[in-house]
Amino acid sequence: MFSIYTIAFITLSYLGVLFAIAFYGNRKKSPSPIVYSLALGVHCTSWAFFGTTTQASQFGWAFVPTYLGVILVMLFAFPVVCKVARLCRQFNISSLADFIGIRYQHSHLIAGIITLICFVGVVPYIALQLDAITLMLSLITKDKLAFAPSIGFYVVAFMALFAIIFGTRTLDLTEKHTGLMYTIAFESIVKLLGLLIVGIYVCYYLFNGFFDVFVQAAKEPATTEILQADFSVWIFVSHVILGICSMFCLPRQFHINFIENNNETELVLARWLFPLFLLAMSIFVLPIALAGNLLLDTAQYSTDSFALSIPVHFDNELVALTSFIGGLSGATSMVIVATLALGIMVANSLVTPLWLSTQVTPHLKKSLAPSNILRIRQFTVMLVFSIAYWYHLNISQTAPLVKSGFIALSLLAQMFPALIIGLYWGKANRSAALLSTLSGAGLWVYFILYPSILSSYYFNEIPTDSELSQGFYLAFGFNILVFVVVSMFNRQAPSVINNPFLISDSQQSKTPYQIVTNELERLIDKVIPANLSAAFSSRIERSNANLLGYAEPSTLAHAERLLSSHIGNAGARILLAAISTNKKDDVHELSHWVEEASQSFQFNHELLQSSVAHIPQGISVINQEMKLIAWNQKYVDMFDYPQHFLKIGMPIIEVLKYNASRGLMNGKEDERLSVKEQIQRRIDHIKSGSAYKFLRDNTNGNVIEIVGSPLPGGGFVTTYNDISEYIHIQRELQESKQELENRVEQRTAELNIAKLDAEMASTSKTKFLAAAGHDLMQPFNAASLFASMLHQKIQDTENSELTKGLVGALENADQLLSMLLDMTKLESGLIKPHKQAIDLNDLLKNLVNEYQVLARQKGLNIHYVPTNIWVISDRRLLNRIIQNLITNAIRYTDRGKILVGVRRRSLNNVDICVLDSGRGIADEQKSLIFDEFKQLDKHENNQGLGLGLTIVEKMSALLEHDIKVRSELGKGTQFQVQLQRSKNKNPVSAPLNQASQVETFLEGKYVLLIENEPLIQAAMTTLFTDWGARVLVARDHASAMDAYQDNIDIIIADYHLDNADNGIDVCKAVLSRQDADGVARSIVVLSTADRSPELRDEASNLGIMFLPKPVKSLALKRLLGKAMK
Repeated sequence: MFSIYTIAFITLSYLGVLFAIAFYGNRKKSPSPIVYSLALGVHCTSWAFFGTTTQASQFGWAFVPTYLGVILVMLFAFPVVCKVARLCRQFNISSLADFIGIRYQHSHLIAGIITLICFVGVVPYIALQLDAITLMLSLITKDKLAFAPSIGFYVVAFMALFAIIFGTRTLDLTEKHTGLMYTIAFESIVKLLGLLIVGIYVCYYLFNGFFDVFVQAAKEPATTEILQADFSVWIFVSHVILGICSMFCLPRQFHINFIENNNETELVLARWLFPLFLLAMSIFVLPIALAGNLLLDTAQYSTDSFALSIPVHFDNELVALTSFIGGLSGATSMVIVATLALGIMVANSLVTPLWLSTQVTPHLKKSLAPSNILRIRQFTVMLVFSIAYWYHLNISQTAPLVKSGFIALSLLAQMFPALIIGLYWGKANRSAALLSTLSGAGLWVYFILYPSILSSYYFNEIPTDSELSQGFYLAFGFNILVFVVVSMFNRQAPSVINNPFLISDSQQSKTPYQIVTNELERLIDKVIPANLSAAFSSRIERSNANLLGYAEPSTLAHAERLLSSHIGNAGARILLAAISTNKKDDVHELSHWVEEASQSFQFNHELLQSSVAHIPQGISVINQEMKLIAWNQKYVDMFDYPQHFLKIGMPIIEVLKYNASRGLMNGKEDERLSVKEQIQRRIDHIKSGSAYKFLRDNTNGNVIEIVGSPLPGGGFVTTYNDISEYIHIQRELQESKQELENRVEQRTAELNIAKLDAEMASTSKTKFLAAAGHDLMQPFNAASLFASMLHQKIQDTENSELTKGLVGALENADQLLSMLLDMTKLESGLIKPHKQAIDLNDLLKNLVNEYQVLARQKGLNIHYVPTNIWVISDRRLLNRIIQNLITNAIRYTDRGKILVGVRRRSLNNVDICVLDSGRGIADEQKSLIFDEFKQLDKHENNQGLGLGLTIVEKMSALLEHDIKVRSELGKGTQFQVQLQRSKNKNPVSAPLNQASQVETFLEGKYVLLIENEPLIQAAMTTLFTDWGARVLVARDHASAMDAYQDNIDIIIADYHLDNADNGIDVCKAVLSRQDADGVARSIVVLSTADRSPELRDEASNLGIMFLPKPVKSLALKRLLGKAMK
């Protein structure tokens, strides 16, 4: 059809036209009522082109019920529309969240929750429009989306720029966006003309008229079913209800309907013009759907794309281009208005209030400026665009939710009861709105969202329209029920106070704030632009502040409306509350306060005296003249003063002398001082006004804590606290601490000894495992080689089945032994991971190819989704993990398929997923599957030890890869291995050619076999001889040098040899001799049962290939074939 460059040029040109129209509209003071009516067409998104045809294909004549709901609102609920528009103009409302929050006592919490619900519902809907743009590009371009993502990105960037320039140009929220309205009205005309032209082309060019489409459709069984489709009334009604709710609960529709409305005249014209527009958008929907089913292959073309697929299929470039631009206009108009409305909502109800809370210090910060608040709003709009674009790329493109439009709209409809019922019912309160909205959203998650997610990510069936409608009825009905019940039984306040929309104008002027006029004026100057703040200052000069300098209620009300129109209702209330003093200016009330304060003072004085008398500490008070003026009985008892000894006005020096005479001044710092010096020291300390704290041992053995504090007007107050019991406990704790430390030292010494014993035992175990592994593998290696060769020689005889069974049995024994050795090494900590960048496509593709034969033997198919992702891991261990998971999936899947693929979880992490449609795992058994020697289906003939998943878990823990399992009994299981993505990509070697070569592919080659095990010597010699090679055999270093010839092509060496020699040293000696003789180096393969990573690394560093025992003849042939190439 068109090249990608042509479409890019047309798209950018169309976007440029939109800019020009917006600039033209901004020059107009107020748009025509016709512009407002056409702008309401933002309700028709790209779904009008690419969704209605599917609905018509499913339900026949009962299509587009959502449009019917909107028409019913305009015809029969027009007074409600007028009332909401009037309230938005009256209260300077800037968003849907602002409207509902003001209704319920200016609740910031409800406004924030409404904003979050809108965010969750609108972002996927925005991404749906971006998906539509991608769909259109894939249909109309012949390059098959070669550059479609780039065009999509530029379209999104344009829409973001457009929304910021023409939607957030100024801080004033009440300013109408004339340029935006002209642009949306123009796009409404474009999408209407586009759909009409496609309909006319279908009916009068491809068919012989409008009714001929229905005549031809009646002749075909498939389309006859569409015309005679039995639609469910309940499904139809649910869509009609959603259409009604969309007029009030869709953020974009609320913005155009009510925020951009200038007067009631516009609404009167829109009452009939907008329904006519919707009818015109619907007239050709069913003919296009019927024509698509008649003319196109529905297996190739989706019913969603009929409006564009039909002209593309018949190569009519003009009609196809018209349909493309019409669909593009539907998508761009929706995205621009929805993102602008949502961005303003998020900024005013969430971001700006939080930011303002950090700025409301006693001295308002310099950053509290109009430009900064406007930048926050613009940044929020950009953020919404970015999130929607990310959702489009990473979620809706990879795992889209079916019927996402219905899902999003049914969530937004949960705000309808709080909005509409609360608009007329005075008893509706804040608790009812909060609980009903949250309960409706919760049931929406359970009945609608959760089943849709399961169908997109797992094997669950896609929810039917009937199931989704039932979920909507349950959530919406319970929402209304909770709203009514809570409103009736939770009476927060009288209705006139509870509903700000119902109070009179005189009551609106009353505010809960008491603000000094100068502070209010300073706040307005900080936040509001200069021209408006100057007008407010003139208003203050004309008003009369009260005697205490507080602003009048009418001035405060005007200030609140002014702030709300620029920063939203929540931000305005935060700023006014921050500078409010809540003081009154009534003189009689002030006198009443003084009287109450006097009574309170008298009461507090008596209460203080009673408290001092009964306080558990001793207290004494000295005035500035150093005389005793107050004390309590505890003080007298603590120091055993005689009765009537202490008197008010008694000089404190007499008390000190009496204490000294009884030996009470016996502190360590006083030992070298005379009694007179001790008394003078106390007096100087009190006069200096310094606080002090010290302990005294009383004559009766008690310990007294003495704390002295100076009084503000002079004098001193001293408290005396008997802490003898505390000191006793402290000493006991110190003794216990010392005893515990001694015990800890003793136990530490014992543990160190035990640790040394354990380390020695572990070392012995390690050596034993290495030796046992080597010795056990040798017989299996020889037996496997002999069995493989025997099977090849008698392959076409009657004994071939016996040898085939023998080979299989040995392979199973080899796998079980390898698994046991791996398990033991994991337990002993012998395996050390070597992490590097790994190409997942190379690893997974080879594994799937390897296991495809085994799967097909069970009647299964392994489906692999290719990927280009690289990760950080140990290739050998990761290969074993996925190998065990695929083996497990094949073992426990009786029919169906197995899926292996990679899912992006975040920017830096991915999941390797192995899914099967097998038997599944019961919830109570999920915690058991990783246990050692555990097999869930013991009654079945499942070969193995039950260690596969245990090894997966332990290797994953070693690699720090998380393992997750999800399963449903009878439906299947999914294992996920979470890995970190790699930024570096290493070159990948070409895949090996696995085609079998002729048996004598080593004809004329000389092989030096260095092996000390006789059985393996014989088996390997026979194998290489069958391949046409001449074999030289050695057992250790000396015999290898004796067998050396200068024409050796291949060296196969074991690691553990006779006479304590090792294969690597022997190979190095042979290679050194070849270098000395000036001959070419041989191909060297180290074949050993010792699989330690250190040995692999050592061999790799020397250029020696590694092949673990037991050796498979095919694996050895592939390795040598690769090396010889």
